[in-house]
Amino acid sequence: MDVGDPNKIENLTYSLFDYDVSIIHIEKPRNHTIGYYHNIPKISEDARTAIENGRTVICIPESSNFTARSGNEYGATVYDWLKNFHIELRDNIGHDIRPSGSGMSQPVKNYLRHCSEYHQIVLSSETEKARQLAVVGDTDIVVGMEFQISKGVFVILPPPSIQKDSYQNIMYDIEHLARRYFERAQRRIPVIDAPDWLSGYLVKRAAELGSQIEKLREEKSVFDRIAYVLYGSGDELEECVALLLEHIGLKVDRQPRGANIDLKANNAKLGVRFAIEVTGTKGIIRKDSNKISQVWQHIHEIQGTEGTKDKIVIVANTECHLPPNQRSQTSFSSNVVDLLERNEVLLISTLQLYTLWKAIFDGVKNVEDVILHLYEISGLYKE
Repeated sequence: MDVGDPNKIENLTYSLFDYDVSIIHIEKPRNHTIGYYHNIPKISEDARTAIENGRTVICIPESSNFTARSGNEYGATVYDWLKNFHIELRDNIGHDIRPSGSGMSQPVKNYLRHCSEYHQIVLSSETEKARQLAVVGDTDIVVGMEFQISKGVFVILPPPSIQKDSYQNIMYDIEHLARRYFERAQRRIPVIDAPDWLSGYLVKRAAELGSQIEKLREEKSVFDRIAYVLYGSGDELEECVALLLEHIGLKVDRQPRGANIDLKANNAKLGVRFAIEVTGTKGIIRKDSNKISQVWQHIHEIQGTEGTKDKIVIVANTECHLPPNQRSQTSFSSNVVDLLERNEVLLISTLQLYTLWKAIFDGVKNVEDVILHLYEISGLYKE
């Protein structure tokens, strides 16, 4: 679960100690670093406490070791806390990261497929019980390691190269990586580390169960990702809305970053097309929202083109930090509704869209009827 951006002070109300496996992924912010200034000391102390009490902490450093500041005051560099574990990082760029040692386990190998940029790991003489996970080519440059520290485990791996079209695959492999360390912490035999050739030696029933478990895990993963539309935001929300739309019978094309519309979707059999903007926010959608400006620009851009045949839709997960039963009754302000209804734009919440998908999945509604209804109506969607 994503528990927040360390550059937003109010987000770090949790403790790494609350989780069996925690993943620390820090990006360099575009603007200020005041949140890091306040929160890096907490991350440092939390990581130490979690590991000493048998937890696993996985660090995937995304950026250089920049210094956090608040006004004219300079704080710690964001990876100075690694010195707690006698570790130093050096920046490098490369394209030949290979699993090594314990990294030959399948979950680590699968994760490393997504990695290209890395930090070289330099250990002090005080570091003990370190095991290699990844190196660069045929060199001795170590870029992935795991350390047994007190009762817990500390892991460093290269960061994944996250793209929109690979996001879900990366998250799936990160989940398996975390599961590897969870099972080890439970003192189970880490069967997730089993080599590829083992399947040829198993009894038939074991192979059948393994196949069933994997299929069930993948199916559950799809349901979990679709449910993300109820509480998510950002690029991940866009990806999960696209997945939901695909599961109600639409072919979805992601639009380039910077386009006024996030998704285009169509159903060739029904002859309908949609242009969809997706947003997740802690408020409701008002007239001064950037999303409204983008949709308005799109409306003007398509005048006199085939694009006017597309049904424009805004899909909004408003007040996404609250449970659905605590949210406002409407996701859009009245002046937004008045403006966009006149231009035949459909306004629908992610909760409403999710409810439609559930009804189709449960056989309560017909998928073609739902798609045609969405294409034909404008303004606020009503149950």
